[in-house]
Amino acid sequence: MPNPATPNSTNEIGKKVSKVQVLTIALIMLLSNSGDALAQPKLLARRVCINELGRIVSLGDRYLAVGSEICLGDKINPINGSTVKAVCYSSRQVLEFQQGAVFGVSGICTPQQVQAERRQCTPLNRNVCPKMKGPSEDQDSLKLITPYGNILLNTRPTISWHPVKNATSYTVEITSYEFHWEAEVKDTILPYPKKRKELEYSAAYTITVTANKGDSPINSPGKLVVHVLPESDVKQVVEQVNVINKLGLSADEAALLELDIIYMSKGFLNETINSLKARVAAGSKNPTLFRVLGVANCKHPAIKLQTRRF
Repeated sequence: MPNPATPNSTNEIGKKVSKVQVLTIALIMLLSNSGDALAQPKLLARRVCINELGRIVSLGDRYLAVGSEICLGDKINPINGSTVKAVCYSSRQVLEFQQGAVFGVSGICTPQQVQAERRQCTPLNRNVCPKMKGPSEDQDSLKLITPYGNILLNTRPTISWHPVKNATSYTVEITSYEFHWEAEVKDTILPYPKKRKELEYSAAYTITVTANKGDSPINSPGKLVVHVLPESDVKQVVEQVNVINKLGLSADEAALLELDIIYMSKGFLNETINSLKARVAAGSKNPTLFRVLGVANCKHPAIKLQTRRF
């Protein structure tokens, strides 16, 4: 006589087999996805350091992900064939660590010390402020304001200058080898014209601005020679800046520290000043930011923007 329990036992066994198969498939998918995740570079959550010495801004370290803070006692372990880039706070440089050794960062990026005697242009320390003429002191001499510095990242820089007394227009020229354009403007600022060819990488240019009264120049023109770095250098800085912007750091702190170091590692004074000015325009009340720009101390734009280096 057939055992009535047999079909039920068979069903139970079938159900158990099905569950095992489902779990096996799920486990395979999980491992597969985790493998893909491990293969993808990720920006890491911030670690908490007692004494942070810097930050990793590239792939390539065996243990520290992009964006990791470098803590006192950490070591840089480049993966075979890799170069690790890190922002060092104390030296204010972007350092490169190449594969072949393990680097103890304590001897390279030493902890920052409080510098009570840091020389800054402040109301209590005016003797270190740069001695520069304001626009009202010499109205017949044209002074360029922007771009700041001589090294450019932006190939379409904004050009601006102080007004000249009695000028009715200004002639702006940009020249280089087999490169030239000029424009006449009534204002004292000229965003780079969209219809003009942009500046090229690895090239030097002379920016000339002349004040006119009617059809005649009325002063000696203001001139600035600028250099656009090779495209590889520009892309490297842009990549590092993108890393910092994705970390969710305080915008003020990033502008004052990481971004400033990255920009100035290549001499991009124009970009670091503009990033600090952008924080002011966004409504920041950070006193350090104002002190660095010199906004609270110096009335003349050229002075307040030159006092930022410390």
